[in-house]
Amino acid sequence: MVHEILLGLAGLLGSVPLAIVVATLLLRAGLLPLSIRAYRAERVRAKLAPQLAEIRERHGHEPAVLAEKTTALMREAGSGPFAGLVPMLAQAPFIWLLYREFTNGDMRGHSLFGFDLTQRLIGHPGLLAGWLIVAALVGIAAWNVRQLPAGSPVYVRVLSFATVAFAAFVPVAAGIYLVTTGLWTAVERFVFRQRSVLPV
Repeated sequence: MVHEILLGLAGLLGSVPLAIVVATLLLRAGLLPLSIRAYRAERVRAKLAPQLAEIRERHGHEPAVLAEKTTALMREAGSGPFAGLVPMLAQAPFIWLLYREFTNGDMRGHSLFGFDLTQRLIGHPGLLAGWLIVAALVGIAAWNVRQLPAGSPVYVRVLSFATVAFAAFVPVAAGIYLVTTGLWTAVERFVFRQRSVLPV
């Protein structure tokens, strides 16, 4: 199904890399309600930061009680501790399908800057398209981390750089997806935070 969608879009747009970008943008637009929920959860966490710190101070030595109290406080405020992960998890099936699409050889012969979309940086160290993808992902991750509110959990900061860690191991086509979705996330975060469109 992914193959047919990408080829159909490529036929309309005249480019497989552009088809990947458009398909990614359509997916992210469909996930916008989940993203809004995640940003609201982030704002709730920031608002509850003093209470969460107090719970950690009181129950830091009791992990089960700490988790229970933290979850209860978040639920009381209409959120949950893992609400920010929902958009990432919702994308996982598409990432898996796209990865399969570009590793089974069906799209061999399509290229970006003259480099085959099925090639990987790990196997081709001179792959300019691969290095451009890594550089773009580092820039996007740094921008995302700078936009995080003070006191954001460490795992959120680390997850911002997760795509950079495995960009060298995925085909160029999957890298195009990662750059597009990462850029969407950065712009989304900027809009939702700077314009304060998400009241808690």
